[in-house]
Amino acid sequence: MPDIGNSLREARIRKGLSIKDVEAVTKIRTKYLEALEQGDYEILPGSTYVKAFLRSYATFLKVDGDALVEEYRRTHELRREEPGVTRVDVAQPPRSRTVAEKRKRKARRGQRGHALIGALAIVVVVLLAWLGSSWGRQDGATLSSDSISSTGSVTSVAGVSSTTTVSDPTAVSSTTASVVVTTGQNVSLVLTVTEGSCWLVVREDSNQGAELYAGTLSAGGQKTFDSSKRYWMIVGEPEVLALTVNGRPLSLEGEAGAFVVTETGVESSE
Repeated sequence: MPDIGNSLREARIRKGLSIKDVEAVTKIRTKYLEALEQGDYEILPGSTYVKAFLRSYATFLKVDGDALVEEYRRTHELRREEPGVTRVDVAQPPRSRTVAEKRKRKARRGQRGHALIGALAIVVVVLLAWLGSSWGRQDGATLSSDSISSTGSVTSVAGVSSTTTVSDPTAVSSTTASVVVTTGQNVSLVLTVTEGSCWLVVREDSNQGAELYAGTLSAGGQKTFDSSKRYWMIVGEPEVLALTVNGRPLSLEGEAGAFVVTETGVESSE
């Protein structure tokens, strides 16, 4: 078949479109569109991106995207796998500073939680020591029933379990954590574009898994997947994509890139 780049360029010119016109609709950057037309695939982050961009570009120009992707596989991916040919892995694009800062904030919150638990442990140990002293026992005998506001059970502090009387109910605080129950069943994933458009690639399990979808969704467009326990996907515009996992609404953080979805949630893929 004709060269991939020439096929795309000729189809674009026949429609009277510029590279900027295509970028505005497909959300694919100009430098990547030019690289596809020139056959310079090394500029793109990897073969998965190349195939996703080829499909999106071809779909927009109403060209057979499957044929172009198959031609790319035959002329480039298979050639890389031949003996004697060194395969060079392209480094993943760096994570955004925003994602790194959010992770640091989460780590700091975790440290504050540990500090709070440590402070509570010290308070309980001091209280136990006071109650165990002779002065504490004598002074405790003079306490009236009105001065005792509550009786609490404190367990598993510094490896010691005991039951004691606490005069201040605010001395011990409780922390409630949200727990997601895992079932081990297939995950129901629903992707919806809230505005503009967004190109997607969705695969089962990992970037080597079976391809479930590759293309561009416009505002209001929706795709549902329920065939796997784990999904790997590339998202071009995370800020306009809403998703639910087993009916639970979630959001994507960071810039365009790869994400992994399981029944416990969604996270960026290294």
